Amino acid sequence: MLMAFSLNKGALEQIAINAATDLGSEVIWVDLINPTEEERDWLRIAYAQELPTIDDLYEIEASSRFYENEYGLHISSYFLNYADNNPGNISAAFVFNGDRLFTLREEELAAFRLFRMRGRKGLVNINNSKSILLGLFETKVENLADILERIHADLEETSQQVLGNAENDDMESVLTDLARQEDVNGKVRISMMDLQRMLYLLLRAGILNAEQSERLRDIIRDSESLIAHSSFLFDKIKFLLDTTLGFINVNQNKIIKIFSVASVMFLPPAMIASVYGMNFELMPELKWHLGYPFGLSLMVISAVLPFWYFRRRGWL
Repeated sequence: MLMAFSLNKGALEQIAINAATDLGSEVIWVDLINPTEEERDWLRIAYAQELPTIDDLYEIEASSRFYENEYGLHISSYFLNYADNNPGNISAAFVFNGDRLFTLREEELAAFRLFRMRGRKGLVNINNSKSILLGLFETKVENLADILERIHADLEETSQQVLGNAENDDMESVLTDLARQEDVNGKVRISMMDLQRMLYLLLRAGILNAEQSERLRDIIRDSESLIAHSSFLFDKIKFLLDTTLGFINVNQNKIIKIFSVASVMFLPPAMIASVYGMNFELMPELKWHLGYPFGLSLMVISAVLPFWYFRRRGWL
């Protein structure tokens, strides 16, 4: 998919593209989502622009995600896709060639969709292609902040589930939730650290004016606060994980204690029954008319005494 935008009174205006001739000089942003070879040819014809392939986006080394060649300044950054509760970091490429921005990614992302909507309505400050890049990064930070808030809300529910009922039998689902929240938080942190690195490189590149540089510093400060919040969530997840595992061990110990007490309680009656089960002729109690109730009483007493002792010691 190829979408092209021009600037009209500070707002983005989408241009219908059906051929290379539709890509004119007024276009300041070309947004591509898994483009076809035909769409790539349109860019070659209209702007002599060559873009990396989708596979190239994931093969670029971390140290080479900010570079410049004959086709312009290339920036690659991770964007978190949180669709269907199946989070994953999608690599997006930004290419500056003159005063035109090209963006490329494998699939649609919430940050791009939200920015395009705001840009069409004139709700964001856009005056050139660099302000579009800054706007996309600002939207990315907002999106990651929303995801962290969602994780925090989920952790609050998990915390009540764990601490509110220590004998909860559904601890396996709690562990699953904590693992999922840790996974999402880790991917948010990777995306934020990648963004922060790109922002510092962009700041040092010296391609922004004073106003845009200050705007970039604000994004950096926001990303630093989100990284700190992510660290707090990691600590909370670790605390809840340790607490959950501790409660699981306590509940398992209670079960083991019950079985241990039961085995001790029934050991004396079993021993008495085995004694009177021996086939010896000279056993006086066997011919005694009160022998049977005596044996039963002896077994009950031998079972009750250990139980009473354990209760008195507070072991039950």
